[in-house]
Amino acid sequence: MRTVVHRLARVPLGTVGLVIVVCAAMAAVHVLLVRHVHETGGEEWPQWVARLTIESYWGLLPLAFLALWARVRERAGLPGRIGAALMALGPVAALLITVAAIVWGGILGRGDLPESVMSLELLFYGMMLGVLVTGAAFLRLAGHRLWGVMLIAGLLADFVMPLALSAVYVVFGVVLVADAVRTARRGGTTPAAEPAH
Repeated sequence: MRTVVHRLARVPLGTVGLVIVVCAAMAAVHVLLVRHVHETGGEEWPQWVARLTIESYWGLLPLAFLALWARVRERAGLPGRIGAALMALGPVAALLITVAAIVWGGILGRGDLPESVMSLELLFYGMMLGVLVTGAAFLRLAGHRLWGVMLIAGLLADFVMPLALSAVYVVFGVVLVADAVRTARRGGTTPAAEPAH
């Protein structure tokens, strides 16, 4: 596990920001596609295709947030570790559901996964709690308070307006990319992983 955390910490900040932007865009497209299908009575994509493509943000977005946490994990303390553990439920659940959907629907041709398997989606609620806890941990860190504000605001905004999460996280991702570009132009490097102890 420590190796995974160290690798996440070494992902360039600009790359993390770009992943957040792409995931936010995918989340918006997903919302719009579902709305379009409901309004027109059209046919939804096969579940395994959706999980491999447009819905992959369910695993990638918390992974990007974990990469941010990994950069400051020592200073984020116990709340950060708890938040990170909860956020890790997102990629795990997304991977399990995607693999199950590929086997069940793509290979065996049985359509959508049964409800019993889809109950794995309950793990995403734990991931959401992890985003809030990690955001709160970031709020305590000088130089990273904006990370906390954006994590929390994006998640809470999703409960107010369907596309608000995407809007907030696009802005967040662009800010991270801009920070990385600014640092590179000054000839420095973005703060990398904290040293292992």
